[in-house]
Amino acid sequence: MKNPDVMTAFCELLSIPSVKGKPEADAPFGADVKRALTYTLNLAESFGFKTNNYDNYVGEVVFGEGKPFGVLCHLDVVPVGNLSSWNTPPFTPTEIDSNLYARGALDDKCGAIATLYALKRLKDEGITPTREIRLILGCDEESGWGCIEHYKKCATLPEEGISPDADFPVIYAEKGIVHAKFTLKKLKPFDLSGGTVANVVCDHCKFKLNADYSDALAEKLGIQVLGEGEYENFGVSAHGSTPDKGVNALKPVFHMLSALGYLDASAYKNFFLDAQSLTKLNDETGFLTFSPDVAQTDDENLYLTVDIRYPATYAFESIAALLSKLAPYETLHRQLPLYADKNGKLVQTLLNVYNQVTGDNAEPIAIGGGTYARALKSAVAFGPSFGEEGYSIHQPNEYIPIENFYKLIEILYRALKTLCC
Repeated sequence: MKNPDVMTAFCELLSIPSVKGKPEADAPFGADVKRALTYTLNLAESFGFKTNNYDNYVGEVVFGEGKPFGVLCHLDVVPVGNLSSWNTPPFTPTEIDSNLYARGALDDKCGAIATLYALKRLKDEGITPTREIRLILGCDEESGWGCIEHYKKCATLPEEGISPDADFPVIYAEKGIVHAKFTLKKLKPFDLSGGTVANVVCDHCKFKLNADYSDALAEKLGIQVLGEGEYENFGVSAHGSTPDKGVNALKPVFHMLSALGYLDASAYKNFFLDAQSLTKLNDETGFLTFSPDVAQTDDENLYLTVDIRYPATYAFESIAALLSKLAPYETLHRQLPLYADKNGKLVQTLLNVYNQVTGDNAEPIAIGGGTYARALKSAVAFGPSFGEEGYSIHQPNEYIPIENFYKLIEILYRALKTLCC
């Protein structure tokens, strides 16, 4: 049975523009992220749940007693990117053709609200979990996991759990993640700025060259000419783990900079033509992905931040050795791969619940995305995306089919009842 209060709460949370902002004394990730956390914890308290707020870095909703079981979600969202690419205001949830459009609709406010209402259903039915279920609400998942680091200072993470922040049916493996900032020497003066965050494909950049410029080359490459050596280029954003779903605005720009001698020719070849064959590395979890997503310059150098997702069975050291061949770099962020037993109790229990609800006969899958699941000793990602809507994550017009949102609640309810009650 559909509960209209669920959709009201979901839309109210989606209306909060919880993009990471300027730190404040009581809001380490910005005022709007704090608002999202406060809203969700207050909602949980109104249902009679115990909550904890760890200095507005991260919060949790607690239900039941016994060995802890974590459900890890996040309330922060990535920037909206090129606003003109949105068909509806990104923080005004809008229903069109039975889909709900808003930034965070799928990544990952649906996971937080769906889990909370699954817990409420258990509580309303008089069920007391035999394990302590902790709905952990992170506030910095998209930008470095400072929330999880703070949680570990204030409390002890559960050993086992799930993260509804990826895809169904159940994710048994996640690739390793590296955000690397490369330093490329300028050969001639120029200014460039492009991209927003490391895990979103660059959809816009602007640059200015000195007298050695070519409007004809820019036009040939599809770059907009603004005049007097100034240029602008647009692409299509996508999740950094699936760069093939977007169009990188930096690629033709690097082509032009290399062709005109502003950068060494190897810059374009290494970072956009894969001259070192990095993306040919693969195993059962897929191929390595390589997405140069943020660029900025100073007087001497261009700094390029790249999102790398490497196959789960590869050692980080082998990947690092290959990256060092491209250019000098520093590691901004790194997460080791997650690799769970496909036939283990957790994966098989979740898989059975999913198949029972959907009528499918699905098998566990691997992804390039990274979730909070890898923060725990034994955890996997479980939902919320059922299919094509997953490609809208980190893109304009992010959406979730409304029927899938209610189905998500049902699946999480059954999973938590089976595992924790």
